[in-house]
Amino acid sequence: MRIVGISNKTRYWQHYCFSNPPDGYRYSRMVDLPWHVLGVKNQFLSHTKLFFPLKPADLYHTYNSVVANRRPWVIEVESYLPRYKPMSESHPLYKWGQRRLASDDCKTLLFTSEYTARMNRDKLIAMGVDPAKMTVLYRAVEQYQPGEKDPQRFTILFAGNGFYRKGGTELLKAFQRLGRADAQLWIVSTLEVDWGVFPKAEDIAWVERTIADDPRITLHRGVPHERLLQLMRRAHAFVSTTFSDPFNNTVLEAMGAQLPVISSNVSSIPEIVEHGRNGWLIPVTDRTSDAIADDICAHLRTWMDDDPIYRRMCSESLSIVREKFDLRVRNARLERIYDLALG
Repeated sequence: MRIVGISNKTRYWQHYCFSNPPDGYRYSRMVDLPWHVLGVKNQFLSHTKLFFPLKPADLYHTYNSVVANRRPWVIEVESYLPRYKPMSESHPLYKWGQRRLASDDCKTLLFTSEYTARMNRDKLIAMGVDPAKMTVLYRAVEQYQPGEKDPQRFTILFAGNGFYRKGGTELLKAFQRLGRADAQLWIVSTLEVDWGVFPKAEDIAWVERTIADDPRITLHRGVPHERLLQLMRRAHAFVSTTFSDPFNNTVLEAMGAQLPVISSNVSSIPEIVEHGRNGWLIPVTDRTSDAIADDICAHLRTWMDDDPIYRRMCSESLSIVREKFDLRVRNARLERIYDLALG
């Protein structure tokens, strides 16, 4: 049994994937300095791992993090590399990170999407990284049977703390325009303004007032992830027309619960949601909020009024998960990657 040392097991998808290793391997959480616990926000420290020799490991598998140890390792990448911004690319530490990625110790760069691979590929090659070391490896998501749904109301679910960045305002507008007494909206969010989209004070006031005044809308704040998954099982559809996301894992989790999805055609989402198959992808770049809301409203009406289309898209969400985001698919590839890395 070979041991793969990991650096992260905090996100739900990481807990799922790293609790279920490929055949012949065992994952073990390695010991390094816990900068996040110490409140250190320096990106170089957060995304560089120096593992203490307290546990044995044949291979390291990190998430967005460069390994300082002279050991074989693979790195799973969600956005850009090295993840040291706002550090200048001319900084000696940035150059060191580049050399580590190009070194023989770094066996494989596992991009979480084709989009991320395209974003990094040319720059990595220019810094000396062998393109043969680069590949795309999708995350895996758990699959759930649908739960008991409200037979009288079509339940639309939104989930994401970055409410405005993930299209929450546009969904609220669409829900109002839908004007259906047989529809309800569940919002799982802290209504946070995080990054990418910065609404005006009057827009924030409108959102909060609209949620508070409409009895068809339920706001769930501070929901644990297990509770979110149960809400997904009880909902009819998932909507998140995000404006910016490296990889929207909540969309993938909704598909694992057999929900059709309305999302946007940005970053890696077209690799998750297939337009016209298990939902719709709405253009959001350089469009007005009202135009996006009109599109969402039209698609919601289709689901509510055409049951065969709705049921087909539910089924296709599960089919896509099984084709591309199943743990067995991921582990079969990882087993070959790990075997090759260890010779």
